[in-house]
Amino acid sequence: MKHCILVVEDDFYIRESLRELLEDEGHTVVCAEHGAQALALLETLRPSPDLILLDLMMPVKDGFQFRAEQRADTRFAHIPVVVMSADPQLDSRREVLAARSYLRKPVDIDQLLAAAA
Repeated sequence: MKHCILVVEDDFYIRESLRELLEDEGHTVVCAEHGAQALALLETLRPSPDLILLDLMMPVKDGFQFRAEQRADTRFAHIPVVVMSADPQLDSRREVLAARSYLRKPVDIDQLLAAAA
């Protein structure tokens, strides 16, 4: 089944690579450069995305702030999140993020596609 996926990633090259890869797999992809832009997109996207791929370390509003606000909003709390991060403390932060899954950067393509399925 193909999905609408919101990619939240500040690095242009990673963001565009993810977009291209996921679109090649048949998914619809919408991108945001940081958490604030992603929250604004959630307000306007109809229907809501089926999945959010979320980087943690970003300017303006990081992935932790985004995830806290997303979870607090009943309109968007149900959207599953896959966290992508090179953060060495990712394992200890899983509880606060409560994501569906976690991918270490650099992201393994097979793991990414499995998470998006």
